[in-house]
Amino acid sequence: MAPRIVKELLSFWKSIVFLLTPVLLCPLPIYFASTQYSKIAACAYAVIIMAVYWTTEVLPLAVTALLPIILFPMLGVQSSKDVCINYLKDNNFLFVGGLLVAVAIEKWNLHKRIALRVLLTVGSEPRWLMLGMMSATAFLSMWISNTATTAMMVPIAQAILTELLRETGKDKPEERRMLPPDGKTGGGEDGEALKLKEIRMEEGDHDFVEDDTTMAEDQELLLHHLQKQLQSSSADSGDRMSKGLLLCICYAANIGGTATLTGTGPNLVITQAVDTLFPNGPGIDFVTWFSFGFPAMILALLLAWIWLQCMFLDCSCLLGCIKQRGCKGRCKRDRDNAAYKVIRRQYDELGPVSFPEKVVLLHFVLLVLLWFFRDMKFVKLENGRAAGWTYFFVKGYMTDAATGIMVAIFLFFWPSKPPNFMCCRQKRDTRPAEPAPPILDWATVHQKMPWSVVILLGGGFALADGVKASGLSDWMGQGFQTFAGFPVVALALIICVIVAFITEFTSNTSTAAIFLPILGKLAEGICVHPYYLMIPATIACSFAFMLPVATPPNAIVFSYGRIKVFDMAKCGFMLNLGCILVLTFAINTYGIPLYGLSTFPSWATCAAGGVTLLGPANVTGLPANVTLG
Repeated sequence: MAPRIVKELLSFWKSIVFLLTPVLLCPLPIYFASTQYSKIAACAYAVIIMAVYWTTEVLPLAVTALLPIILFPMLGVQSSKDVCINYLKDNNFLFVGGLLVAVAIEKWNLHKRIALRVLLTVGSEPRWLMLGMMSATAFLSMWISNTATTAMMVPIAQAILTELLRETGKDKPEERRMLPPDGKTGGGEDGEALKLKEIRMEEGDHDFVEDDTTMAEDQELLLHHLQKQLQSSSADSGDRMSKGLLLCICYAANIGGTATLTGTGPNLVITQAVDTLFPNGPGIDFVTWFSFGFPAMILALLLAWIWLQCMFLDCSCLLGCIKQRGCKGRCKRDRDNAAYKVIRRQYDELGPVSFPEKVVLLHFVLLVLLWFFRDMKFVKLENGRAAGWTYFFVKGYMTDAATGIMVAIFLFFWPSKPPNFMCCRQKRDTRPAEPAPPILDWATVHQKMPWSVVILLGGGFALADGVKASGLSDWMGQGFQTFAGFPVVALALIICVIVAFITEFTSNTSTAAIFLPILGKLAEGICVHPYYLMIPATIACSFAFMLPVATPPNAIVFSYGRIKVFDMAKCGFMLNLGCILVLTFAINTYGIPLYGLSTFPSWATCAAGGVTLLGPANVTGLPANVTLG
């Protein structure tokens, strides 16, 4: 009876977690209700509830993100008016603008054309095919949804794998060359007899007489045994290659999103967290993030490519290339096999580049250029302002969000066909001119736009704002002063490891929303530049390679049935650690001069009364504490 009751209760575990979590945590705000820490305790109560709900997913992630609208006013942390404004911040519209352009790219299949063009360039030899897959996926994930990129790339990979495996199963010329021309098995008579004896023992024939066996029977037996070995080896090799080519897509999607500010949710969470915690600071814009994120993404992508080759492909060619500084034909890209023909056929089915594709590509390039040259802080004019096209507008008014929305609005206006009226009318076309439908329409946006992610970002922004308004962030900053003597490089590494492994079980955006406000105050508590802890932790939120539930790209690849959880966990564990080391290397080398990490910024408050300096002399560990006079 008891096991049955337990089993029934476990089937309703989500309801139990949803109802019991607030009840079990209620002593926290009640105990501190009449003290000076009442707001702090109330905010902590709300944050812990949201963390539990986000981790267990008893509610949809976006629904949990709406809880601050209820909890903060009820607990006296903030008014509903102050909470709701966080859901439509400038950074939300930066994300919306990028998503609208991404929807247009998806609608007209420009992303598929780019991906297939890359694959045609690299060829269909598995090693180069994997590099092409990862390059195309990472590039597209920089600009459009990681989920959409993966969903588009996996069917292409499946079609290619079908042809590659079909070729692998064919009768190879090498199989027919296993026996010498004279019919002997090689290795001398003694070796031949020994080999035959071993094979007969494997077949279960223990009572054979060697002299009674004819040469023809011996050859047939040896050939049959060699074919079985080749088939087994071929099947195993094909299975490993399938796993490698599928895993490379989801891994590249997760890594590629870290390069740009709009590539994935956590990147936008840090921009708002920095604006909220440090309102007097310069903030993080598209260029400052790209300058750090893109090189780190390239390094992580190359590491993932090498690791996947060692796990699922033959490493001998790669090692030979390193030793002899060249492949010398061993890694030749085969453009004549069936897999290459599949890629070529899919590319040809797209037809010539259409007018809408050209228009979308033009707007995409325009958006990237406007983002890059909006505010060039490295070029100062005579009046002290940074060079850039925003020089002609009021300082600080034109942000990356305004740029993204401006380009997106043009897509709703631009026609999807060339003009065909008045002086632009084509010859021999006597039909009356009609307006063409626009490149982008609201029905397509309604269908493809992930509004839940926009709400999830807003919930993270509201959480960060509540943590600051309640005083919880200041209280944590004082508590973190005890870490002031801890080696800062080791601390940053430990934080990245913790964040990367927590995000295996929770949404990367919600993980960033919970951790980044805490890390910002931790940095002030130990007098370290906030960017030194916050930026690596943000990127580490995207390093979720171990489990299918970690990210939607992982789940999509896993759903095709070729990969087991153990395969993903075994490969992803080491890749997690490797990418974290790449991240640590990046922040301790070019990250220091890029963000000025060698000095504590004037826009942050040092709670410990000293400054931890970072530079070439102490990159490897022990920081130098210099007390401010």
